[in-house]
Amino acid sequence: MAKFYGIGVGPGDPELITIKAAKILNTIDVVLLPDSQTGKKNIAYQIAQKEINPQAKLISVNFPMVPDRDIINRAGKTAAQIVEVHIKEGKNVAFITLGDPSLYSTYGYIVKNLNASTEVETIPGITSFCAAAAVTNRPLVEGEEILSIIPATAAEEKMESIFAGGQSLVFMKVYNHKDKVLKMLEKHGMMENSILVKRCGFEDCSIEDNLTEALSKEKQYLSIILSRKG
Repeated sequence: MAKFYGIGVGPGDPELITIKAAKILNTIDVVLLPDSQTGKKNIAYQIAQKEINPQAKLISVNFPMVPDRDIINRAGKTAAQIVEVHIKEGKNVAFITLGDPSLYSTYGYIVKNLNASTEVETIPGITSFCAAAAVTNRPLVEGEEILSIIPATAAEEKMESIFAGGQSLVFMKVYNHKDKVLKMLEKHGMMENSILVKRCGFEDCSIEDNLTEALSKEKQYLSIILSRKG
């Protein structure tokens, strides 16, 4: 029976694609590529292209980068319909995504719009923040410390409660929200223990420990901040 796969291709380095993900991509029939219509080449495809079956059909599916979940859900429904068409033809279909499919991925919007009878398998991938911690040679959390993952798109009120309880913070989606993140880190005295990692896993990966300077010129979408208290 044909199956739908959600495959995490990791943070950027093709060598960090898991063996299981590579095996599935080697023989996959159809690959859905997330497209935000930003004009940029699909990054997930650039990472995984050497592993993808050269005979596979590639289909771009549009997921607008907007906060309106209704719009994103409609995009997920459209993508799910594409999946169903190919599944009925007996073809295995994969949706590839940066990092891990369960972390801030549009993959979930496809899954919840699929028919209950459609077989689904999610293949985990290495997350950007785990890769960032590795490239900086620093632990994310130790002992009984609490790790908090914060989308920089979140409201300041939500962030405040997280700052109060977490010892180690990861800021994702920093692009376009750098001023808010900088304000919160300064307010809570965490600037000195924060680092910015840009394009982790790519050849041009860089690490910045002067956040004020780094964020003032930051224009890179693939950027995260690792921050610790004390």
